[in-house]
Amino acid sequence: MTALEFDGVSVRLGRGRRAVTVVDDVTLTVPSGGVTGLVGESGCGKTTLARAAVGLVPLSSGAIHPRSRVQLVFQDPYSSLDPRMTVGAAVAEALPRRTLSGEVARLLDLVGLDPELAVRLPRHLSGGQRQRVALARALAARPEVVIADEITSALDVSVQGLVLNLVREIQRELGLTMLFISHNLAVVRYVSDHVAVMRAGRIVESGPVEQVLSEPADPYTRTLLAAVPTLRSAPGA
Repeated sequence: MTALEFDGVSVRLGRGRRAVTVVDDVTLTVPSGGVTGLVGESGCGKTTLARAAVGLVPLSSGAIHPRSRVQLVFQDPYSSLDPRMTVGAAVAEALPRRTLSGEVARLLDLVGLDPELAVRLPRHLSGGQRQRVALARALAARPEVVIADEITSALDVSVQGLVLNLVREIQRELGLTMLFISHNLAVVRYVSDHVAVMRAGRIVESGPVEQVLSEPADPYTRTLLAAVPTLRSAPGA
């Protein structure tokens, strides 16, 4: 198992005078084999940090370790899959080498999908099913670290709890290191061991999830908590 480490990471987007610092000197460790929730309002830099971790945006400064065997599951299950590829082909494409269809079937079964769906196109699946295919595709690469970026926010409330339970089960079964990104503190509390709170590109507070969410030290964390009706259970559970 491998920890995910951000060491003084900054990301600037744009050029010249129009460049904007989106991630600002972030230092954060996602402990090996655990789940760290990254929470903050939309536009605070969470997704940019995730994309930087897998090399989709360049760093302005700092370092991220590791830079290999890290997989990102995107927020939108409708655009993350090629509409022209069958489910089986999409999952098989991510395998380290060509394998028998049995490996595709195993991965689909792992995420709670009928292996017979391998011949279907994404348009024939529900949003929850597509997100499970995206997760299977990420697992096909045999990662040590998985970054889940708002993976339930585009799903119906009735499906969110099922996907969250699946994520927890797979993470524990495979011993994955996971960075779970969400704007929803209730969701973060449900799936995470640790939590980091992000505001305007900076980490303002981090620590064990129960400690941070029960006794927040930063005023911004207290503001986020005040906006949550309940933190007792996951949506749809």
